[in-house]
Amino acid sequence: MATPYHSLSAIASSIVILFLLVRSNAQDNVPHHGGVISLNMIHRDTPSSPLYNSSLTNWQRVSNALRRSRDRINRFTSSEDESPDHLMYSEGDYLVNISIGTPPRPFIGIVDTGSDLIWTQCMPCRQCFEQNPPLFDPASSSTYRALSCMSNECRLLRPASFCSIDTVTLGSTSIPKTIFGCGHQNGGDFSGIESGIVGLGRGAVSFISQIGGYLVGGKYFSYCLVPNPAMSFLSNNSNATSSSMMYFGRPNTSSGPEVVTTPLLSNGVSATQTFYIVELQGISVGANNITLNADAKAFKGNMIIDSGTTLTYLPELLYDSFKSAIEEELKDRDLEVKQDPTGSGLSCFLIKYDILPGPNVTFHFKGADVKLKSSNTFVRVDDETVCLAFSRGSGVGTYGNWAQINYLVGYDLENKTVSFQPTDCTTS
Repeated sequence: MATPYHSLSAIASSIVILFLLVRSNAQDNVPHHGGVISLNMIHRDTPSSPLYNSSLTNWQRVSNALRRSRDRINRFTSSEDESPDHLMYSEGDYLVNISIGTPPRPFIGIVDTGSDLIWTQCMPCRQCFEQNPPLFDPASSSTYRALSCMSNECRLLRPASFCSIDTVTLGSTSIPKTIFGCGHQNGGDFSGIESGIVGLGRGAVSFISQIGGYLVGGKYFSYCLVPNPAMSFLSNNSNATSSSMMYFGRPNTSSGPEVVTTPLLSNGVSATQTFYIVELQGISVGANNITLNADAKAFKGNMIIDSGTTLTYLPELLYDSFKSAIEEELKDRDLEVKQDPTGSGLSCFLIKYDILPGPNVTFHFKGADVKLKSSNTFVRVDDETVCLAFSRGSGVGTYGNWAQINYLVGYDLENKTVSFQPTDCTTS
């Protein structure tokens, strides 16, 4: 159904995951800025992105986003077959800037809530993909030192040829004694701008798992995604200059009457312990409540909440029921069904006015009803075509970032929950 990810198995023989040690003796020296560290979360298709290509039209960017979404979903359907010695890479939608070393050396990383891997290329590099920013040079950092390969930290991932320690800086907050790894023999399909991946999964070696000791609220992070102007209904989007935000630490707004919370699940498969999996119990489309019948429930109602996948993917039978319910709600609006011009196989309609007053859609997660707006449910793909921002998948479903726009989505690893709070992310 989706094209395979580009394999980075060559990296596995020479790369160590970047992850943060919780050093209690250093925490008193780390400023918390009220307990929350905030970073710009840059969508690759916005003008502020280093990956932005001004020669592309909006509709070409939309097609590229849908292609990335199709490629990425393959990872979630094949992850159980991945071994720890086989690394996979896919393009993501969002980037963050962090720094490594003293003085700090900028590092542009792809945000990935579906991965625990955080790594970068380093000098000396025997075989590296082309990269515009200079490679990280350990010799240039006064706070760098090597670790023994026999250390407990290095044993958290295999294989590992060596481990290192240095300072990692998030915004204006520097965190010392950070274990990181350098790739010296790398491959894969990179643009040359990004330097690696910032993994924010649930695993023991993920970035958030290790940084939690420095944060008020522990292992908690959240993000607030603004609409992507390339894919929004309005061609002249006033939010084009707004930036999505990522927060490390628990903000004061993480609880309240509008916040809904659902527990994280685990199905016991080690490869999936990285993912944020929740239980979907049904979907409402207008007055039509689509429950998970015996056939649709074969996927156990599980959905991965993911920041790097644009669309939301539903198992085949559930998707077919959802699509039929949407079309039933729209049948009185004289909308002409149209073939998807992007070739993504989406359900599309001919519509030229800016906003499609679509039916109310609510995802019923266990303990949390998440109500979507039309702007979460539909995506414009050209001047006259609007498509459902949902697609047919298989196995575990994936709740993509388009459905998360204008929500503060919080990941609580200690209490094992995901929360959703309706928010105007352009003002957050």
